[in-house]
Amino acid sequence: MTYNFNEIEAKWQKYWATNKTFKASNNTDKPKYYVLDMFPYPSGAGLHVGHPLGYIASDIYARYKRHQGFNVLHPQGYDSFGLPAEQYAIQTGQHPAVTTQANVTRYREQLDKIGFSFDWSREVRTSDADYYKHTQWIFIQLYNSWYNNDTKKAEDIATLVAKFEVEGNATVNAVCDEDIQSFSATDWNAFSDKEQQQLLLQYRLTYLAETEVNWCPGLGTVLANDEIVNGVSERGGHEVVRKKMTQWSMRISAYAERLLNGIDYNQDSLDWTDSIKEIQRNWIGKSIGAEVPVNPFPDGQAVMKAAKDTATYFTYDKKREGLRQCCESIGCSTIKPKVDHNGTRVATEHALLKSLLTLEKGIKACQIRNQGEPKSATVEIWSKWAEIEAILCMSQILTTMSQWRRLHLKLQLILS
Repeated sequence: MTYNFNEIEAKWQKYWATNKTFKASNNTDKPKYYVLDMFPYPSGAGLHVGHPLGYIASDIYARYKRHQGFNVLHPQGYDSFGLPAEQYAIQTGQHPAVTTQANVTRYREQLDKIGFSFDWSREVRTSDADYYKHTQWIFIQLYNSWYNNDTKKAEDIATLVAKFEVEGNATVNAVCDEDIQSFSATDWNAFSDKEQQQLLLQYRLTYLAETEVNWCPGLGTVLANDEIVNGVSERGGHEVVRKKMTQWSMRISAYAERLLNGIDYNQDSLDWTDSIKEIQRNWIGKSIGAEVPVNPFPDGQAVMKAAKDTATYFTYDKKREGLRQCCESIGCSTIKPKVDHNGTRVATEHALLKSLLTLEKGIKACQIRNQGEPKSATVEIWSKWAEIEAILCMSQILTTMSQWRRLHLKLQLILS
């Protein structure tokens, strides 16, 4: 018997569409199950092989759960708002609304022909105003909120204003910008409306800040790290440069602990695999400053002797007292490690440690490069080295339990 797939597929696809076979019910006694795919970008004249490659696997699982008696919600939609759709419109010389609609129609036709069991009654298009009005609403809620460390939750910005009006900001315990100057209630009430709004922006959950971004002149926009391949934009292969720009940012770090606790302590209610949980922990990326006891120069006298043996001793008279105190002992220095994806880069934000490293590099350079040279030459080179900010390249990052969030910073400053 010949399998006439064109006839059979067309028959059943029409039946599924007419009877809404795959529509999830809102009122049912069946257990719920949610199968969600990443929505495709309608940024081409049709699907590519990568689309059905993932959708087939999730569709198989959705059908399997239906056969097990679950009320399966398996929706589909289009990520049609943003760079991919805009670039396709530019390439074809058409308005984005025109190209997006044409591509969505073609995508839907192809998806239906493959026979996926999507619930099309819940279709989402991110370019529709009925969709993005909700994301805009979310932004407004964040903008009008601040994070109270005492209550461990976000509160209306009006409650913060009320605090400022009565007692200033001295007792406010909030997630906010660093180095905010203290002010009294009298000061606050005397500020102009513009000054008050500028201060509030330092506390809001969404705020303007100058940050270093991936700027792509060819696309005229900022790119995320995963939109860059080998130093150029994934879409179009345009040059990408790092530059500082004023951007809207969110104080998402305020929720890091709550997010981690939700993963680690809701073992029974959070039905995720360990690998997915670990991915989420890494995405949250909680970073803990390490209190590291540092004694960079175990033998202070040896350092001073080395300095005297070179001409550098004469160049840092003003720094000598600070160096002497450091040689005696540095109690604990707070180091804030910043790690790249390979775990190989460390930066320190401790000003004292930076100055010590600068001194050490200068002394080493003079010892190595100026032995036997006149004092004046040594002084000249030292003055140049003193202007160079030290790079902490003798640090070692140790990880345990394969968890990036558990970082141990070991400092080894060795004077040879």
